[in-house]
Amino acid sequence: MSGQMLGCTPVTVNSRKAVPPPRYRRLAEGLLADIGNGRYRIGDVLPGEHELVARHGVSRHTVREALRRLQELGLISRRRGIGTVVTASAAPGAYVQRLESPAELLRYPASSRLEVQARAAVRADAELAATLGCGRGARWLRISALRRLRPNGTAIGWSDIYLSPRHRAVAPLVGRSAERVFEIVERKFGTRAARVEVEIRAGVLDTGRAAALGVVAGGPSLIVLRRYRDAEGALFQITLTEHPAERFTYAFDLSRTAGGLGFETGARSK
Repeated sequence: MSGQMLGCTPVTVNSRKAVPPPRYRRLAEGLLADIGNGRYRIGDVLPGEHELVARHGVSRHTVREALRRLQELGLISRRRGIGTVVTASAAPGAYVQRLESPAELLRYPASSRLEVQARAAVRADAELAATLGCGRGARWLRISALRRLRPNGTAIGWSDIYLSPRHRAVAPLVGRSAERVFEIVERKFGTRAARVEVEIRAGVLDTGRAAALGVVAGGPSLIVLRRYRDAEGALFQITLTEHPAERFTYAFDLSRTAGGLGFETGARSK
């Protein structure tokens, strides 16, 4: 996991089987190598999106995600009327942790289930796009659900799950089992979560969600935003979950192994 725990935290997800890295990462690493070996020097303008698409045989989604990664590393900047300019020749060192599966991200208790409350087709206006970190005008199928613990039925969170319209067939299956939504998407469509971005922040429960969760409005909450991207870097699922602070804790433990540092993650109800 590179970056800070709070804020946007890119996580590289490894399957238990050996799979090639996502296309956007391969392209980003290739451009990084070109910058490092001096092919592109500080102040140079990188080839445009269309040229990179043609040269590498990838989609525009892949190119944009690769450039976004380089921008996050502080190597390039996007300048209107000029293009993509190289601003540094090397990125600062980063600490990276690898997970076996996106299922390990903020894992919920095995006894918990999603209880669907509503489904609706939505288009992201400026406010929603800013909240989710998606494009303005993007179309989504929103599934709103409570997460409850069994057998006592305690509600530990409210989730708004945003799915791309092409995956709408997943909606009737949400909540029927402990299977996670992104796992259902992979099983039915073959769309694999190659990268998951996580943001964690504090919030305050509004009246509607507080009533659904059975807590007092205005109380503190823990908000977890997860963005799921496919091998080309395109968003196919965004999940925004809000937990009452008094009912939920997220923790992970670091331990040193022969291969280095690893960690276990877990979510606990209170």
